[in-house]
Amino acid sequence: MDYGFILTRHVNSEVTNKYWNQSVKLIRTHYPLRKIIIIDDNSNYKFVKADHDYQNLEVIQSEFPKRGELLPYVYFLKYKWFDNAVILHDSIFIHKKIPFENINIHVLPLWHHNYDKENLGNLLRISGYLTNNYEIKKKLTDNKHVMGMPTDKNNFDLCFGAMAFVNLNFLTGIENKYKISNLVHCIRSRKDRCGFERIIGLLFSQEYPLLKKARSLFGNIHNYHRAFRYHYNNYLQDFNNNRIFRPFTKVWTGR
Repeated sequence: MDYGFILTRHVNSEVTNKYWNQSVKLIRTHYPLRKIIIIDDNSNYKFVKADHDYQNLEVIQSEFPKRGELLPYVYFLKYKWFDNAVILHDSIFIHKKIPFENINIHVLPLWHHNYDKENLGNLLRISGYLTNNYEIKKKLTDNKHVMGMPTDKNNFDLCFGAMAFVNLNFLTGIENKYKISNLVHCIRSRKDRCGFERIIGLLFSQEYPLLKKARSLFGNIHNYHRAFRYHYNNYLQDFNNNRIFRPFTKVWTGR
């Protein structure tokens, strides 16, 4: 199966420059022949420095600053580098190979959690930029959970960080129906990018109902080890002491 990696990068310090370098080194360790695309989102190039001359790696400087999680989808649709993409943040470090060539579905988020109607007014504003948005707005508004679990077939999960394994033909179908590329005109802040996690999760579920069963590769992000409290210094301590036990490790930072 043809697939590659798309990494969203934002460097604003010497420490955050280490993120993408570590992420690329580990992808190269476990997937030595796979192409890596870096989408740079408004980095401060005073701090951007490669540790090595990385092979089979391409950097795209985004013309849409602060769109973050949306950018891999926009540029994947534009350049069509491979048939399938693994979409990651620069703060994801791979320590065990996942055989993506064996994944025989159209889309699979890396992590999920239950849709929560956070900033519903902003979600409705963003979804207004989509075509065929009536049903999307209705589901954003009507979605219900009981005891944290979906209550009916119309429920869905958000796609945490919009990180996913996704097939290009499937994504193209979403683009043709909903024009997700239009969202470059309305996503400009962290709050908006959080909205995109929810909207893309709904679009994935709407167009690929099997996700209501599979949900994600690694499960609910809130069950992840020290979720939202695991920082790069914690990771380095664990890395240096051989205490990394998860295949994909995520660190959190305020950028």
